[in-house]
Amino acid sequence: MEGLGLPTRIQILFNTFLKHPETRSHLLLIGPPGSGKTTSAKFLVEAIHGKNAGSSLFGRALFLNSSDERGLEAVRSRVYPFVRSSFQALFPVSDAPKIIVFDEAETLTDQAQIALRPLLDELPKSILIIFLCNSISRIHASIVHKFMVIPFEAPKFHDFKHRMGMITKSEEATSISGLDVEFRRGDIRFFILNPKKYNECTKLWQDVLTCHNSQLNSLFTTTLQKWTYPDLAMFCIYCCKTLGLLTAPSLIEILHITDTDFVKMISIKQRSYLLSKWFQTFVKEKLETWPPPS
Repeated sequence: MEGLGLPTRIQILFNTFLKHPETRSHLLLIGPPGSGKTTSAKFLVEAIHGKNAGSSLFGRALFLNSSDERGLEAVRSRVYPFVRSSFQALFPVSDAPKIIVFDEAETLTDQAQIALRPLLDELPKSILIIFLCNSISRIHASIVHKFMVIPFEAPKFHDFKHRMGMITKSEEATSISGLDVEFRRGDIRFFILNPKKYNECTKLWQDVLTCHNSQLNSLFTTTLQKWTYPDLAMFCIYCCKTLGLLTAPSLIEILHITDTDFVKMISIKQRSYLLSKWFQTFVKEKLETWPPPS
């Protein structure tokens, strides 16, 4: 498990589950994207059942993406048939429990979550359920206490570089800037999937703080061809906060121009104009000197 670059406390906990099966519990892994939840769940499944645990007719693991299969029907048609299927009598392989992993579990409907309660009421000797989620607030109150909750945190910059190096085995991965790591909340998965965006935020930071005000709208228009509008808005807030300029009026204004219903009614060009105007008003004009002395 050391080669996965996960925090020491997670390694110790999961190794304990493997050495002492009686300590196992249904698990709720919670944390931001890219913090290691999916990697940890896959490690546990493979450590218990092998790498092909979910790929055959006799599979002992079921992986579900709850954002795609989020309703009661998915629980009825996928989960319970998997639970009831048993080839153990004919082909004895292991006393280890079947494992069901729900990725993005917070997107499961309340009905679907409640339908899982009979399985959660049982000790995880025959069925082990693992929820992976970004926020615990949307896990139904009637079942959340059935899980052992394990928090995963966005890695600090030093830990991030260490884990990226271990996972990718690439020196280039260590060149990611601290600004990019902080803005992306240490999302290791994002950087693994987007190796060309290692220093994208750093470049945008430099561009917005060195371009003339008249160029800002054009810069944002170009950026919105690659970034989503909410991401660019969050970057503007990040810049404002990092520079110590974030105020109640600036927050109120950006909440207004990023309101979902409002955004649907305006074009990309208008979105770019509004964000550039916000940035000019609440960031550039608030700096003591502009442009900064060279």
